[in-house]
Amino acid sequence: MKRFLLLMITGMMLISTSGCVLSLPEPDVPEASVLIDIEGRPIQGLAAQNRVSVPLEEISPYFIQAIIAVEDKNFYQHHGLDLGGLLRATWSNLKSHKIVAGGSTITQQTAKNIYLSNERTMVRKVKELYYAFLLEKRYSKDEILDMYCNTIYFGQGAYGIEVAARTYFACNASDLDLAQAALLAGIPQWPSKYDPYINPEYAKKRQEIVLYRMFDEGKISQEEMLAALDEKLEYKKGIFIDSVAPHFAAMVRDELRARHGDAQVYQGGLEISTTMDLDMQKAAKQAVEKVLQAEDPELQAALIALDVHTGQIRAMVGGRDYSQSKLNRVFSYRQPGSTFKPFVYSLALEDGLTAADMYECKESVYHLPNGDVYRPTDYGDKPYHERPFTLKEAIAISDNVVAVRLLHDLGVEESASRLKAFGFTQIQPVLSLVLGSNEVRPLDLAAGFQAIANQGTYHKPSYLLEVKDRQGHSLEKHKPSSGQQVLDTEIAAIITDMMQGVLEPGGTASHLKQKIGRPAAVKTGTTDEYRDAWFVGYTPDLVCVVWVGYDRQRNVNLPGGAIAGPIWADFIYHASSKLPVRDFSVPEGMERMSICLDSGLIAGETCPRTMPMLFKDGTAPDDVCYEHSPMLNWWRR
Repeated sequence: MKRFLLLMITGMMLISTSGCVLSLPEPDVPEASVLIDIEGRPIQGLAAQNRVSVPLEEISPYFIQAIIAVEDKNFYQHHGLDLGGLLRATWSNLKSHKIVAGGSTITQQTAKNIYLSNERTMVRKVKELYYAFLLEKRYSKDEILDMYCNTIYFGQGAYGIEVAARTYFACNASDLDLAQAALLAGIPQWPSKYDPYINPEYAKKRQEIVLYRMFDEGKISQEEMLAALDEKLEYKKGIFIDSVAPHFAAMVRDELRARHGDAQVYQGGLEISTTMDLDMQKAAKQAVEKVLQAEDPELQAALIALDVHTGQIRAMVGGRDYSQSKLNRVFSYRQPGSTFKPFVYSLALEDGLTAADMYECKESVYHLPNGDVYRPTDYGDKPYHERPFTLKEAIAISDNVVAVRLLHDLGVEESASRLKAFGFTQIQPVLSLVLGSNEVRPLDLAAGFQAIANQGTYHKPSYLLEVKDRQGHSLEKHKPSSGQQVLDTEIAAIITDMMQGVLEPGGTASHLKQKIGRPAAVKTGTTDEYRDAWFVGYTPDLVCVVWVGYDRQRNVNLPGGAIAGPIWADFIYHASSKLPVRDFSVPEGMERMSICLDSGLIAGETCPRTMPMLFKDGTAPDDVCYEHSPMLNWWRR
């Protein structure tokens, strides 16, 4: 053993003084693939190892001083091999008849991290020394230290100082103070033993050693050492590469893994350009957190936002806390409640009805094919309003009875078939489908409303733009689909106008109009027994769907406008802040006029309840309402 060691050291010394340069493989440090938003900003990384590389200048000087003091105090003086440290370690190994000490310099550890395994054998040690020598020949000390800081393991799945700082102190590597830096510098020697989450007392003792070494080396004063020792550390797991969009990242990751494999996705350093807008995503996450912060922790939410013109995903929240549940509820099937009504109303408009046509809300009995009897009712104190409604007002107040009567007249079987054009492929032909009895995904609901908002043109939701490898070569490119016209442009404009009425006085979302601050078309939704709460809607540029509910069979006990609506309004307000405020476009030839809600005719000056409505050319009422004229009222008396 002694002879082998002597030969090894002699060989390394000869190499180091000979001036010859041996070949060194390029460092193949696993590099996380990175998601990029639509404006070129990084969103999140994807890595099997929890690794984020940062340049040396973005690492706290305290950590750099600490790691050198405790791991390799002669780092800037030696040429990759510290003979004194190696001899001390070798003597310990010889006495124990096994490898118990390393004596490795930072350069040696870097060589091991990049090129070798963790096996504790003499063969591996020789290779480590060989690569350490070559590293010193090719790279500067700062470059080696940079590689070391970004590859060393700190436990808890954290590779590199940036992720370690986030894992233990919820901060960036640049923000570490002396006490924090010293604690982290002590972990790599034995990550499982010095893990402060598992063994805080051992971690603290190791920190004391690091701080004393720093003091002994003249890196810190005695006052600084004592202050750091007295500092009470709070261990807190933070964000790994900004988890503002964890559900979105997981969706992209899984798709790319299927096409390119785990190694390429996790370690290939791919640059993945996506359709997400980071500002809008932050607004989505903040809106969910803000509204639900005082609610039951088990209450969940999903938010999906699409660009109106392309169907590209701009924001996605799949749940309140990804660390607690990785289920992406944007893809979960749920009953959409009354949010489904506008699609059926669009079919009625296609068949020749107008927003001013009237249906009466009264008890209606339907005999179903299976022999059951169906009696739809409205929410509230009274099951029926016992009066007629224009279709626009019926949408505004979300009347159930009128919606079912309308579907019955259209024909259930035919309507269910026609709704497939909006992307709803699993709609069962039942009368209650207009009330949202069929389950749909929030993503599909958003895509359906995107078609209405986009003047009747449907785009399948998309989220990838381009994928490049580490060298910048394009692996795949994606363009927005050309779209499919599923609804007449004029009818889409009328549905938008009808949904704008939901925000007007008397509408189920009138309380949110001021918060939104720009033209919007919306619809509330609440399922039976207040189990699920929904809010859907769009501006001229952005369509968004919000669902709030429980994963298991529990009731929210709040209507959609009360719990999902505020999330939607807060998101739209902040996400649209960089978009121009503009109104919905109206095709040429259409006309808007004020309609009396009691008669469905052109409103007169004395009509007490009126609403502006949009009509295709030649379809508006011809007659003026005289029902509320003073002369007629005098005659009736």
